[in-house]
Amino acid sequence: MNAKKYISWIVLILIATLIPPILNLPGSLQYLLDLSLIYAIVALGLNLLMGYAGQISLGHGAFLAVGAYTSAYLTLTLHVPFFIALILSGLITGIVGILLGLPALKLEGNYLAIATLGFGVAVTQIFAIWTSFTGGFSGIKPLRPELFGFKFNSYLSYYYIILILTIVLVILTWNIIRTKVGRSLMAMRDSEIAAKAMGINVSYYKTLAFGLSAFYTGIAGSLYAHLLGFMTPYDYAFSIGMSLNFLAMIVTGGIGTISGSIIGAIIMTWLPQITSNLPIKSLSQIITGAIIIAVVIFYPNGIAYAGARLKDKFEKLFAKHQEKIVVKIEK
Repeated sequence: MNAKKYISWIVLILIATLIPPILNLPGSLQYLLDLSLIYAIVALGLNLLMGYAGQISLGHGAFLAVGAYTSAYLTLTLHVPFFIALILSGLITGIVGILLGLPALKLEGNYLAIATLGFGVAVTQIFAIWTSFTGGFSGIKPLRPELFGFKFNSYLSYYYIILILTIVLVILTWNIIRTKVGRSLMAMRDSEIAAKAMGINVSYYKTLAFGLSAFYTGIAGSLYAHLLGFMTPYDYAFSIGMSLNFLAMIVTGGIGTISGSIIGAIIMTWLPQITSNLPIKSLSQIITGAIIIAVVIFYPNGIAYAGARLKDKFEKLFAKHQEKIVVKIEK
């Protein structure tokens, strides 16, 4: 990462840290901001799987449910401190992802998509029946996090936990894709045959990609459970519809980019809420769908790539103007 990118990320982090308390957002908007960062973590994990490893998943809503209910069970029933439950939720969900990745080794393309779709449907039904773990239709109420006696009761205080974890996972993702693991995932994405010829263990990296992606989503699930404060197995966030929404996030933002995961999550979280007050109820969904179609048609690589290209054009134009000014001065 060059110096300019370091500065850009530092500025974005400062903005994300300082703006919410300055604006003093209403509770509903602060909740949406918290939720958009949680979904950004899911999108980061899904992008590792799809954007970098080239594998398909339509069941990330189920991974979110596994992380959420694991965290709720650990904190409510076993009285495990929140931050330990958070890590354990990620690890347990990661193990579930690895177990899903094993049978997926022999599947690819549409068959893999259907397999993950089936996983998503199955988890919802299992959680609905497993009332001792999930509370069934009655639901459960996860507690708000507590650290050294301080309770994160407000959406604003909880926002900083989510923000710190998002930053940590962004850094982790950046380091993963710059290492041998990341290069192997991208080689496998571009051509499995070529990757095998170079000595890359494709089976191992496919399974690892599912595990890593599920780990991220498990962390997001834990954060989601304690943000929401009440869950049932039929929560929309755990549904196939939300899994498709996660896919839309990385497609809209930019597959194979870290910034695209965050941009897509913010857009797909806030856009339906912004358009929800329109006179016609279904108009919100129509506008959201139309924007996704427009992005896919005009910016098939996503908004992050479009922004990068626009930035390059402005930099070239600025450089040309600088050269002209220098020439005039010299004359």
